[in-house]
Amino acid sequence: MTERSDLDRAAILMLSMGEATAAKIMARLGRDEVQALSQRMAKLSGVSTAEAKSVMQGFFEHYREHSGISAASRQYLEKTLDLALGKRLARGMVDSIYGDALRQELKALQWVPAETLARFFRNEHPQLQAVLLAFLPPENASAVLGALPGEAHDDLLYRVANLKEVSEQVLDELKATLARCLQFVSEQSTAKVDGVRQAADILNRYQGDRGALMEMLRLHDQDTAGMVADNMYDFLILARQSDEVLQALVQEVPTETLALALKGADAVVRDALLAALPKRMAQGLEDAQKAMGLVPLSRAEQARGEIMALVRRLHEEQQLNFQLFEEKTVS
Repeated sequence: MTERSDLDRAAILMLSMGEATAAKIMARLGRDEVQALSQRMAKLSGVSTAEAKSVMQGFFEHYREHSGISAASRQYLEKTLDLALGKRLARGMVDSIYGDALRQELKALQWVPAETLARFFRNEHPQLQAVLLAFLPPENASAVLGALPGEAHDDLLYRVANLKEVSEQVLDELKATLARCLQFVSEQSTAKVDGVRQAADILNRYQGDRGALMEMLRLHDQDTAGMVADNMYDFLILARQSDEVLQALVQEVPTETLALALKGADAVVRDALLAALPKRMAQGLEDAQKAMGLVPLSRAEQARGEIMALVRRLHEEQQLNFQLFEEKTVS
């Protein structure tokens, strides 16, 4: 008896299942798979009862052997997909499954400084270093390579260029090393925050009585309150100043600097400044902004810093009636 191909056995199995079950399986196959299987089913002939029984028995033995596996190993997937797709397609699919799974785990490393990764992997086997570089995004891999010893760069790059397949054992070693690396990073790293600046920004945007809140802060600690107040000279608070203050300030600031500072600024600040100026001056300021076109954010932030440094100096010299907090009013 001639040995049946995998496609023949699949066709025999499908014909033995009945129309309803076969239709459900067909619905999960690709177009080319359905076409090939349908053609073979239509042309199938000379199948004895014993042969059909043998095919079905092989299927259920295979099922019983592997149905208890909760996560398929690479070897099992390769064997199963070899039968279903052929070696060439199966190998590509298995590589993509395991490679994509590893890339998901490597995403967390994109936030780890390259110097830290290099220091942690420096003593690992060069082949493991090469696998790491192969699976990292190119920009991260290049930074890590640059942080590793220079005399090893050509060897590592050569190893990366010659990588085609990575065994499951090597991938497991890499995963274990990555787990230790992330544990090391989590133990060593600390979150940094500029609390004084953050408190000033919060206070500048506070919708309640800022003056009363600052007085309460002074009761806690005069020095801390003073540092918070120093950081409150933020460009945003220009929107809370009177027209008289804004008009006086504009007289002290070059038009080019003011136009640059307003590039990308909060709309409430921009509107307050333009509304406080005479129409001709406001129009001139808008024209100066348009003439600048696109500007780097750093230049705009520098201009805002220069303006607020001037505001603070004029305020401290009592030449500008600038209000860090709204004054209480009475009727």
